[in-house]
Amino acid sequence: MNSKIALLAIFLALLSVCFAQKKEDIFSRAVGPCIADKCQSKHTCYYGQCVPEGIAPAMPALDKNDAIGPCLNSMCPGNAFCHQGNCYNN
Repeated sequence: MNSKIALLAIFLALLSVCFAQKKEDIFSRAVGPCIADKCQSKHTCYYGQCVPEGIAPAMPALDKNDAIGPCLNSMCPGNAFCHQGNCYNN
């Protein structure tokens, strides 16, 4: 039983590394920041960056209670991103 739990833990760790790498790959193809949650043609806004359509999963619903404040001129401080008028930590 313990070996099954250990194998499951290793599998989950590898899976999380793969997903982290995939998100990094998505951001490496970004063409610039989203402006007012909008991007140029054939691109979509993903965590504040415009990425080509079809390479990123759908943006998850963000809880407004997690916002660190409002966007100012569609911009946020530091590493935060603007989504629907609110800044969220990346």
